[in-house]
Amino acid sequence: MNWSYFKASVCVLKKTTRLLTLSLMVTTTTALANELSIDTISLSNAIQRTLANNPQLSVFDYKYKSLEGELITAGLKPEYSVGAELENFAGTGEVSGLSNSEMTLTISSVIEFGDKVNSRKRLVNSQKQALTVDKKIQTLGILGEVTKRYIDVLTLQQIMLVNKNAEKLAQQTYQTVSKRVRVGSTPSSELKRAEAALALARLETLTITKQFKASLRKLAIMWGEQSPRFSRVSGDLFAFPKVNSLDYIMEQLSQSPHIMAYAEQSRIQQAQLQQSKTQNYADISWSAGIKRFEGSNDTALVAGFSMPLFTENRNKGSYQSQKAKLDEIEQQKQSSIRAIYSQLTSLFSAQEEAQLRVESLRSYIIPPQEKALELVQQGYSEGRFSYLELISSQEELIEMQYALIFSASEIHKQIASIEALSGIPLISSYFPSKADAQLSNIIENY
Repeated sequence: MNWSYFKASVCVLKKTTRLLTLSLMVTTTTALANELSIDTISLSNAIQRTLANNPQLSVFDYKYKSLEGELITAGLKPEYSVGAELENFAGTGEVSGLSNSEMTLTISSVIEFGDKVNSRKRLVNSQKQALTVDKKIQTLGILGEVTKRYIDVLTLQQIMLVNKNAEKLAQQTYQTVSKRVRVGSTPSSELKRAEAALALARLETLTITKQFKASLRKLAIMWGEQSPRFSRVSGDLFAFPKVNSLDYIMEQLSQSPHIMAYAEQSRIQQAQLQQSKTQNYADISWSAGIKRFEGSNDTALVAGFSMPLFTENRNKGSYQSQKAKLDEIEQQKQSSIRAIYSQLTSLFSAQEEAQLRVESLRSYIIPPQEKALELVQQGYSEGRFSYLELISSQEELIEMQYALIFSASEIHKQIASIEALSGIPLISSYFPSKADAQLSNIIENY
């Protein structure tokens, strides 16, 4: 986007920031069904819709049901089997036919040792807990994305306000130049340049409008709405939430789902290791039944059992393999912690730099630039400054105003990235009302 041709009024930034007095995260308490028809939505509206309609989160319900089925199977004890055996029949001599046959009916099963049932159930339960953490990680990523798209819409709203004033200023400049041309104090070439600048400002307005509509669509698609039923978002781009210090977030990083995921993986591996240990205990296969002797019409009871030998030695390899995987998870966890530390440091640094730019632009750069433009405008009307000096002053001011908008946008996006990575709830800083505080708790525990 070429901002060098934009025009802006002297006090455009002050006026536009005062127009957006609502907090970035102001929300309504109306029902979700009614919210779909409102013209303006808040970030909490967008979050509610995304959580309710995002298929990436809905799939976890089916994963939970799958594990519930596995848990039922894991709790089953060994099944019983019924058998029948016929001996000494269809032979020769005395064992011809069925006259001297022997029939045995048996029931058999297995007696498990080593608490194998509970071991299997612990493994499935640990997988369920890990799935909960995975869902939190997925939720944080989705919320980070919807927040960034929301900020994109809010940023373009601010740009549209500034550009409308720039177009208005271009119109005023064109009229001023026209008057000077009519009285002969300005060459007609300047009028053509002013005319081109006005046309360019109008073109830029149309371009930004299309970009704004595209950003609305990108936000709405987060909850599956292909044609947005809202035309703008509520908020103040220059209202920044209070962010905890980097040291505090580092101290709380153990609660991050990204780190907790390794703890859950370790718990799963420990359950698998325990299950491997149970294989050291041999199971006993048993059978019992009744045998009938057709020759004498007598019956007798039969019983038997069997168990494998040296199972502990045969299981050493599996145990060693599972133990190595457990140690590997711990090393992966430490590596991930260091990587997250590095990413958080970079995000905080970028956020602080953007904050510094915002403060400098608002306090030390834009005010004197506005005063300079005011003096040039007055001087141009009196014939003391050229058209080129007037345009340069306008371009410099508009460049600074857009730099302020983009820096403010970056602050919000960096904060969203910090929350998605650390898992430390910053949502409460965005929600000043009681209703929104309740939504913050829902998100935190989702």
